[in-house]
Amino acid sequence: MKVLIVEQPVKSIAPNIALMKLSTYCETKGYPYKYVHGMVKPNLNPDVIYTSCIFSYYSETYKKVFKYYKRLFPNVPILAGGPVPTIIPDWFKLQGVTPYLGLATNFEQCIPKFNVNIEGNLPYIRNKIVLYSSKGCVNSCKFCVVPKLEGSMKSYKSIYKTLETAKEELPEAESIVLYDNNFTEHEYFDTIIDELKDFNMPIDIFGLHCESFTAHHAKRLAELKWAGQGNNSTPYVRFAFDRLKYATHVEAAFRLVKQYKVPAQFFCYLLYGFNDSPKDCWKRIELAQEIRDRVGTGIIYLFPQRYQPLDSLKRNTYVAKNWTPELLLGFSRLYTQIRNFISITESRSVYDWIGHSYSEFLERCTYMASHTSISKTNL
Repeated sequence: MKVLIVEQPVKSIAPNIALMKLSTYCETKGYPYKYVHGMVKPNLNPDVIYTSCIFSYYSETYKKVFKYYKRLFPNVPILAGGPVPTIIPDWFKLQGVTPYLGLATNFEQCIPKFNVNIEGNLPYIRNKIVLYSSKGCVNSCKFCVVPKLEGSMKSYKSIYKTLETAKEELPEAESIVLYDNNFTEHEYFDTIIDELKDFNMPIDIFGLHCESFTAHHAKRLAELKWAGQGNNSTPYVRFAFDRLKYATHVEAAFRLVKQYKVPAQFFCYLLYGFNDSPKDCWKRIELAQEIRDRVGTGIIYLFPQRYQPLDSLKRNTYVAKNWTPELLLGFSRLYTQIRNFISITESRSVYDWIGHSYSEFLERCTYMASHTSISKTNL
C-alpha cells in the first residue's frame, strides 16, 4: 500500500506529531510513502491519503487541500484524523473525506520519525524535538477537546527511547517541546524530569496546571534548562488563569516558581469569551496585579485567548451571552497593541493600557472596537 501523508498548511512550530508517527508506522510495515506539506504534486500514486486536522476554524484551508488532492487523485480515499474529525465528522463526510474518530491506536505507540523528509514550503525551522509524555487529562473542561479525543489521563513510564531517537535523527535540535495536557498530574513526573535532565537540552512545557502545582513540582522544574519558542526568545513556565476561582492557585504557583527559582518567566493563558463576562475578565487582570504586588517580585505575563467553540468553522465569530461583538473586538485590539501580552509588573503600568477601573476598561474596549489603528498616545 502506497501512502501519501499530508500536513495541513496552517500555523505550527514543528511537524505534526501524529503524522511523524504514521511515517514510522509506514516504514515498519514496508509501505512506500511520501510526506508533504500543503498542496504538493508528489512523485507517488498513493492508494490512500492521510492528514490531520487540529483546529476547526482552519476549515477553509482544509477544504482547499481536500479539493486539490481529489483533483490529483480522484479515486483515492482521504482519511482525516485529529481533534476536528472527532468533533464534527459530518463536515468531513460532506467534503468526501473519511473522518477518523479518536486516537489512531494502530500507530499511536510508534516513535515519531523526527527526520522524515517533508516536501513543500515549511512555515517552521526543524530545530525542535516535539513529543508527549502523556495523553488525556484528569480534568473535563467543557471548552477543551482533550476529554473527547484522548479521554482520561494516561502517563508514559518513560520517554527516554523517544528522546534518543529524536537526538539521533535531529542532531542539530536546539530544544525539546513537551505538549502534555496536564504534566503536573503525570504519574511518573520524576522519571520524566530525570530523563529530560539527562538529555541536558532546554525544554518548553505547555501543560502545567496551577491547581495541582506543588513545591515538589517547582523544585524539580528548577533543575531543568528552559527554552523560548524562537531564537533568543523568553522562556515561559505556562499555566492558565481561566476562572476567577483559580486566583489562589495562581498566587501559590507564582510564589513557588519564584521561591525555587525556576529559570523561566511566569505565564498564564487568560481564556475569555466562554462563560465569563467582561467584568470577570477585568477582575482576573486586576487580581493578577494584586498577586504580583503581594509576592513583591517578578512579572506575570497574561496571554489572552478568545474562546473558540470546538466545532466553529470560522475564527472569532462566536459571541458568548455575557459579551458583545464590540467588546470582544475591542479587547482583542487592546491587548494586540501590547504584543498580545498583558504584563503585570511592579510599575502597575498595565492600567495605563486597559484602564484604572472596570468602567474605564469598558470605555477602552468600546473605543478600540471603532478604531483600527491606535497608538499609545491615543489611549
